[in-house]
Amino acid sequence: MTTPISNAHRARLNEIRKSLQTLGWKEAQFLKIELLFFEALEISRTYSDDPDENTLLAALKNLQNDQYQKTKIATRKASERESSIRRFVVSFRKALS
Repeated sequence: MTTPISNAHRARLNEIRKSLQTLGWKEAQFLKIELLFFEALEISRTYSDDPDENTLLAALKNLQNDQYQKTKIATRKASERESSIRRFVVSFRKALS
């Protein structure tokens, strides 16, 4: 990333990462997880819309195209959906760290 992240945004991204730990990966919490994901995406876009310049945006876009899309697939069992949500949350936390 060419432009360093401001201290306020860095603090908010750390808060989001910590919130993900407390929310867990249950299906009932997925809406809150989605909102945090799109907030992080919005923060990363304030620095650049070009994924080649913005490594955080590139990581979040890759996550959106891979793990996030898998959470949207209809499954027969709630445990399968929660498993895909768990993989998404773990990848999201890694992208923020």
